[in-house]
Amino acid sequence: MDTLNTQHSAFEKPIWNKEAALSRLGGNEGLLNRIVEMFLAQITEKQQALQKAVTEQDIEGVRFTSHAMKGVSGDVGADAIREKASSIENKAKRDDLTEIALDMQELDGLIERTITEMQS
Repeated sequence: MDTLNTQHSAFEKPIWNKEAALSRLGGNEGLLNRIVEMFLAQITEKQQALQKAVTEQDIEGVRFTSHAMKGVSGDVGADAIREKASSIENKAKRDDLTEIALDMQELDGLIERTITEMQS
């Protein structure tokens, strides 16, 4: 088992749940690699779009982009990003831009860590 995928405390989920993603794909590692490549190509773009929507206080843009980010993250097993994007989406539904701005800092770090782990 890849130790990078399991380095977390008892209270924290792995940053990238590669095993679960691979299981969902029937163990097809080639397919997982292609999906990871697509994810890596998209996630920074979605991160920038989300930041722009937050900066412009475009609550519908925040909701839409965080929902899309949640979906692509779930597809590849990037559970930490998926959970944070889901939290942001829920806060957007409540028009809570103050809390969203705080979540964005954490999301940025999660994205950076996930990219690093997927590329290693």
